[in-house]
Amino acid sequence: MSEFLNYFNTFETDIPIVVFLMLFSCGIAIFHTVILSGILSLKLRPKWLFFALNPTLIGCTYLIFHHGYALLTFTILFLSVFVLGLIAMIISTIRDNRKKVHYPQKNPKPLWKKIWIGTAAIVFIIVFFLSGPYAILIIIVSGIVLEMLPSSKNRFLKYQAILPTSKIRSAAMGLIEIEGTAISKTPLESRILKKACIGYKYVIEDITKDKDGDYNYSEVFSETICERFYIRDTTGQIEVNPEKIEFIWMPLDEQYSSGSNRYSQYLLKENDEVLIIGKASLEGNTPIIEHENIKDVFGITLQEKINHYNTYKPLLNSFFYFTAVFALFMALLLIMPITIKEGIVTIEVSSNMFNWNDFFSNFKPF
Repeated sequence: MSEFLNYFNTFETDIPIVVFLMLFSCGIAIFHTVILSGILSLKLRPKWLFFALNPTLIGCTYLIFHHGYALLTFTILFLSVFVLGLIAMIISTIRDNRKKVHYPQKNPKPLWKKIWIGTAAIVFIIVFFLSGPYAILIIIVSGIVLEMLPSSKNRFLKYQAILPTSKIRSAAMGLIEIEGTAISKTPLESRILKKACIGYKYVIEDITKDKDGDYNYSEVFSETICERFYIRDTTGQIEVNPEKIEFIWMPLDEQYSSGSNRYSQYLLKENDEVLIIGKASLEGNTPIIEHENIKDVFGITLQEKINHYNTYKPLLNSFFYFTAVFALFMALLLIMPITIKEGIVTIEVSSNMFNWNDFFSNFKPF
């Protein structure tokens, strides 16, 4: 421990380096805010607390204590992200496993989907291990591609960001967004415990245990069952045809484990305050909301969930961009030749840094 502190005692930190550390600590503040507010649902007052606190700690440490301790403070802030992330993961796991009941049933995932996912995973692992220092670049590109892949939720969030919220009485035909109260038309009983609801999503997951004793869950079956219902606001109500509807971020109602499976249930209940995006059309002479076939979007979520997402979306975007830039910077440092001589760090940049012939030569058969 003494040797660790002696390193920072002997480390001379210039003002430009301190300014850089203070600016970089704002990036760390994004992680702190996302973990505490987004994952642990803690209410930070003010919301920009860590964006002021982190640089202030580094600056005060530099002015009050030894100059080298500014780097120590930055290191502690950086490591605290991993500690908070681990704590958040543990707390989230405890929350998810609080409710347990018994209901044995399983429907397997289609064989073709298992084969496709397994093949893709094997190819990715082979490319990853044969790519050498380019592996980090592959991870970054893969993460960006996965984030951009079309899905029901991504399309829902895309149109939620650009569509104005319409009142039912003045809603035009076509793709619309409506906020209101869910009103049951035909009673429905949930899959687990036969609870009264408008609709439910039922999910079965396989449970596996890795060598470290941690449990992993992979979805093998999912179904969404929903009866016709109404959305009511201050101007009127409109019927919803739930065929192909997607439940987005519906709250977990019941969850239990039995054998090697975990069973989860998510409910849409009477009087839930919801936001729905779909196509307004006519069924006979009656307006309804249904699936939009051309844009392939039809989803419903709770208003509180989407409001929470919209509040932290700018922060999440900053988090994503900062992480991508930082990871790309670290990947380039690993690829570029670095030499240290007489305390001077030299980074060499050449036109041969990205030699794709060398990269693809790793994949030639032996």
